[in-house]
Amino acid sequence: MPTNAPLPGGARAIVASYQVTYWKHIPSQVKAWDESAEVKGMMPDRFQVAIDAYSMREGSTDMDAYLEGWRRGTIEERPGTPAEVLAAVIKELDEANPRARLMSSP
Repeated sequence: MPTNAPLPGGARAIVASYQVTYWKHIPSQVKAWDESAEVKGMMPDRFQVAIDAYSMREGSTDMDAYLEGWRRGTIEERPGTPAEVLAAVIKELDEANPRARLMSSP
């Protein structure tokens, strides 16, 4: 759970937790939350296209093999509201994962 610790003067630091859902090594969705709100967002469409293409190339086309590829990353925290953290994490993952990287083996 995020720790919105008191700051001098009684204000509170705004911190949200977040978690990324992956298919194999490809990020698919981000969830961010604090004590009062939770938001979720999908990665841009090219990430789902990459998941589909990678699963076909790898042969993970039957339902069980495809489902086994899904995992949740570790829960992390960073400053900001859930909406701010969600937008920042999606932007960072998008910029850090060009198509060539998405299609390469981890």
